[in-house]
Amino acid sequence: MNPNTTKRQRFSILLLLLCMCFPAYVQAQDESDLVEFLKAGEDDASKLIGAYLNPMIEGMSYGFNGGWFHTAKAHKTLGFDIGVSVNAVFIPSSKNYFDPASLGLTTITGFTSEAPNGLAPTIVGPDNETNYTAALDLDGDGTPDQTFDINGPEGLDFKDKFKVSGVAVPTATLGIGIYKNTDLKVRWMPEVESGNTKVKLFGLGVMHDIKQHIPGLKLLPFDLSMLVAYTNIKGRTGVSGVFEPAAGDQRPQVLDYNMNAWLIQALISKKLSVITFYGGVGYNTVKTDADLKGSYLIYEGNQDVVFTDPVTLGFKNKSFRATAGMRLKLAVFYLTADYTIQEYSTLSMGLGFSVR
Repeated sequence: MNPNTTKRQRFSILLLLLCMCFPAYVQAQDESDLVEFLKAGEDDASKLIGAYLNPMIEGMSYGFNGGWFHTAKAHKTLGFDIGVSVNAVFIPSSKNYFDPASLGLTTITGFTSEAPNGLAPTIVGPDNETNYTAALDLDGDGTPDQTFDINGPEGLDFKDKFKVSGVAVPTATLGIGIYKNTDLKVRWMPEVESGNTKVKLFGLGVMHDIKQHIPGLKLLPFDLSMLVAYTNIKGRTGVSGVFEPAAGDQRPQVLDYNMNAWLIQALISKKLSVITFYGGVGYNTVKTDADLKGSYLIYEGNQDVVFTDPVTLGFKNKSFRATAGMRLKLAVFYLTADYTIQEYSTLSMGLGFSVR
């Protein structure tokens, strides 16, 4: 096992998904690296890593469902708009800690923390030190015969460092009128590489004017539409250099992740001169999978301890949402701001230009 701190930091799973948006979030964690959790065995490592990362993964997933609309009025055929937005997702303070005792851990035999009430910090929580003791059955006889000390990861202390606990997710969207008051919306990012991380994104949405189909509403002075949207983010991060692979294993040590976000929302808007007031109610659901692939030599001795494809994480979150905002349009350019109430409330601000 290579103790080099810099190499260990490259493995920090807590930051891999963040690298899709803001590599600046990568913080030095001299005594707190999620690689340590592998010493607790595959099952317990998955549980601990998942609990630690959960608030950030959920926050980012809600962020990718933001910025899809700024009016309920569809373009004329071949009319279009191009805009960028930043979706600031606020993470509740209740997500600052998790309870290791509630995870059903089997190899962890002891736990101490600076945090109150025997809790451990999540990625967004305070920078409290945590320590675990794990006992592994290396020879498979049913009796633990090797004890590991684990320095658990501290939180990044978002509240203290950034004055707010949350994550900002940028999005860029193209909308184009296609047929009968229907807009096709597209989000796309080719595969980009930063360090040892590769990420690509694709999103597709459809906004359709439903007012035209409801008798008696056609002449009323507002716009009414339905929006359905989907976003997919795929990425791979190399994590070699932390634990050696098994002898003769040439497969890369990587973390593969895949996020699928769905949104359905009813929209309403009213234009008053250069200002458009808009809002919507709906539902979003997001599923994220992250798999640590490759082999990892955790303990070398009379009987090597090797974990193969050791961590499989799955995150699912869903929430009703209600949005209210306004758009200022000057000639073809516009500025937007809106607030969405949901499990993790979101403030979105954007700019762009629109034709027809």
